[in-house]
Amino acid sequence: MFEKILLTLDGSALAEKAIPHAIEFARIFNSRIFLLHVLQSEPGMESAVHTEPLNWQLHKAKTENYLHGIANQIRSSLGLAESEDETDCDSQVTVKILEGKVAENIVDFAHDEKIDLLVISSHGSGGLSRWNLNSVTLKVVSLIYTPVLIIRSNQTDEVEPTEIRYERILLPVDGSRRSECSLTAGITIAHYCQSKVIIASIITPPEISAIDPYNQELQALNTQYLELSRKIVRQKMEEISSRFEGDTEVRIIEAPHVYKAIVNLVKEEKIDLLIFCAHGQTGELTLPFGTTARTFIEYSPKPVLIIQDLSHNEVPPTPASQATDPTRSRF
Repeated sequence: MFEKILLTLDGSALAEKAIPHAIEFARIFNSRIFLLHVLQSEPGMESAVHTEPLNWQLHKAKTENYLHGIANQIRSSLGLAESEDETDCDSQVTVKILEGKVAENIVDFAHDEKIDLLVISSHGSGGLSRWNLNSVTLKVVSLIYTPVLIIRSNQTDEVEPTEIRYERILLPVDGSRRSECSLTAGITIAHYCQSKVIIASIITPPEISAIDPYNQELQALNTQYLELSRKIVRQKMEEISSRFEGDTEVRIIEAPHVYKAIVNLVKEEKIDLLIFCAHGQTGELTLPFGTTARTFIEYSPKPVLIIQDLSHNEVPPTPASQATDPTRSRF
């Protein structure tokens, strides 16, 4: 499923928190890993000294050594032979250095190499901030139209794990066929890791008109709606659960807010990994993510895997991308 994994690094400890997750996914899916670092060269960069030719080459050489060191650590973890050839296309771990705008280069590289999964940290060399995602991660995730695994690097665990194990996985679905695109990944990961899988569906009660919230007819319809929803959702969830071989639990929760209900479940069940489809029943297909997926991309307390069900060719270009398209005529 994920034959090619792209792991982006910028030399920071925050970005490196994604490394163990990329290794674990490579084990699960027998994937090839591309290690990518983009040397930022546009005007206004903080380390402007690197734009001088000599300093730039020294900086590039230092980056190459750093990436090859990381690559060999990954090879060792995967039981592979070490290599110093960054152009070795047959290597299970390949190093790539690009120059220019960071987000644009990451997205273009992913499309050119037909990457199946992007593994990226929520923060990098810019450090932690009040924002849940740094600007590069937000830009890349919004335009890459590829499954993404986002690692929350602002979590302050006392001990940093050197190996990752997804012992408890949460798979929220809304009953739509589209939301089930996350199941294949969930089944594969759960089988490999012998994980407990919790399949959850949130039933949100309909809003009753504020004109007469105590209208008996409205209340009766509301009760009928909830009873029918419980029955249909239960049947659907049991059918989904039957596709898993191991320890699986179905949770149906009635709550007014989907995000809050899922977050509470994550805390209660000590979830290690969330898996979402990018769009659900009501997802707007002209946008890269539906509301729920977008919310968890920014606010998920745990690593979140978003399975993108659209390619970048299926989505109309935004006004911003049209304005910057060099092939588009201005006349």
